[in-house]
Amino acid sequence: MLQCTVEESSNNIMIVHVSGEFRIEMIGRVEEVWNRAIEKKPRLIAFDCVHMDYIDSSAIGTLVKFVNSATNKKIEFMLFGLNREVYKIFENARLTRFFGLLTEEEFKSKYLKGN
Repeated sequence: MLQCTVEESSNNIMIVHVSGEFRIEMIGRVEEVWNRAIEKKPRLIAFDCVHMDYIDSSAIGTLVKFVNSATNKKIEFMLFGLNREVYKIFENARLTRFFGLLTEEEFKSKYLKGN
């Protein structure tokens, strides 16, 4: 079961915390969270994947759609904290360059300083 919550950080950043398995069955729920986040017009939407255990190809397709949506609205989009197995899925699909991927530490250092 996937858990998905949004945190509004200072500096106009929305963090979407995703935990569990991101599969096709949960895309509608994640899209609802995405739509609420993007309505607020943040400068950055970041998916916290520290507790995401798995992602299927349909969910990756949804994230590609989010990248395009964010780009069209001039909102930065990234993923951070992918575990080794999930990162390997992105790597095998040759998507590591398409998505902005950071470690949890890199994300906190770059975007949450002073929070």
